[in-house]
Amino acid sequence: MKINNYNNNNINFGIKLDTGKVLEVTSLKIFQSDGLEGCKEVINALNNKPIKATGNKGYKYYAENIGKKIIEKYPKIAEATGKINEIIVKNPNIKKQELNEQVQVIIKEIGKEVDIVI
Repeated sequence: MKINNYNNNNINFGIKLDTGKVLEVTSLKIFQSDGLEGCKEVINALNNKPIKATGNKGYKYYAENIGKKIIEKYPKIAEATGKINEIIVKNPNIKKQELNEQVQVIIKEIGKEVDIVI
């Protein structure tokens, strides 16, 4: 068992999160959830303080910061995020459903849930 930070009010011992939602945060592209709901779940679970800013811009800021930390710590998720970004670059007008179908292959490689500690 690993404790991240002794000064943290919200100490977690590893959080199991849906892989698709984590990849939405790291890639900053919504393909599985309806709107920001998936991102909010990941951000609220991994953020050490309650979020004061509301709205899309506030959650985007936190998603960028948490996404960077996840990518730095977990190479499999970083690789999957790179693959998703390649798909988006090759086809910038891809529909959400098409992207979700292509990402499901990547999710199967990693697993449905990931255990994350930041």
